[in-house]
Amino acid sequence: MDKLLNEFRQDLVSGEWVLVSAGRAKRPHPKMKREVVDTSKENCPFEDLFKSGQEIVWGYPDSQNWEVMVIKNKYPAVQYGVCMPEEEFGPSKIHKATGIHDIVVFKDHDIHFADFTNEQGVNAIRVYKKRYQEIALTDKCAQYISIFHNFGEEAGASIYHPHSQIISTPILPSHVQGSLDGAYQFYVKNRKRVYDVIIEWEKENKKRMIYENNIFLAFCPFVSRYPYEVRIFSRDSHAHFEKMSDEFDKYLADALIQVLKKMKKVLNDPAYNFFIHTSPVETALENIHEFYSWHVEIIPKFSIVAGFELGTGVEINVVDPDTAAEELRNA
Repeated sequence: MDKLLNEFRQDLVSGEWVLVSAGRAKRPHPKMKREVVDTSKENCPFEDLFKSGQEIVWGYPDSQNWEVMVIKNKYPAVQYGVCMPEEEFGPSKIHKATGIHDIVVFKDHDIHFADFTNEQGVNAIRVYKKRYQEIALTDKCAQYISIFHNFGEEAGASIYHPHSQIISTPILPSHVQGSLDGAYQFYVKNRKRVYDVIIEWEKENKKRMIYENNIFLAFCPFVSRYPYEVRIFSRDSHAHFEKMSDEFDKYLADALIQVLKKMKKVLNDPAYNFFIHTSPVETALENIHEFYSWHVEIIPKFSIVAGFELGTGVEINVVDPDTAAEELRNA
């Protein structure tokens, strides 16, 4: 595809428009080098969790010989408490920010997700699933549980030591609601899962495929909101991440690590976010498995949101997804 691609593309699920304007960027890779926060072990609150007074939830495989530790966030975005109903405040609605905010700490201070072994990746996936299941049972207010990983200061990581976060919320985030609504409307109209249609087209097209194994496949979406955005889907499509078979953990770990390794090589070790898009904890949509598919989204920090994006809600992607996929695939 033309390197100077310049066109609007509409997302099949959300209906949102993205402006792919490849001519606006020259080779930006040298700018991708992330800012490095304090890397010393001496000042790291996650190096000795007991000494630094962290509130331990549990460790995996156990709290004495742990490889992954779940702790309470000392500065939580939400506070655990009694479920309260939604309220009206003038013309607006408000809801008490009840929920659980945990940190998933990985043992080795200097090995980040892109450099994990497959075993370390499997440990992460299993802890994510187990803690999700526990929070879903414990937090009676929870409507959604978000699992995400920030790497690099530009991506919101204030601590160098590798860690992920899990937050439960009493509201269903609008972005999640929009994905569910779009997927449902597509299913009603076409009697097909929208994500199955997208995956099948990407498999046939091949240009944006990056990596595949027996269970998962990774690609740069045709309608990529961000440069080098990657999504990972299971071939065995289902709606709930936490219900994924343990047999699949090693395949998800493999796909996630391989994509991050490729990003590290192509983009000069960039800051990035990845998060798991899964179904709500509680839903009245009894047929959700018929129309929704959980997946992982990985977004390297590449550009700054400016006036056009803020004013219109239309993201400008300065890298053709075909070009991004080719570079990552060949890395």
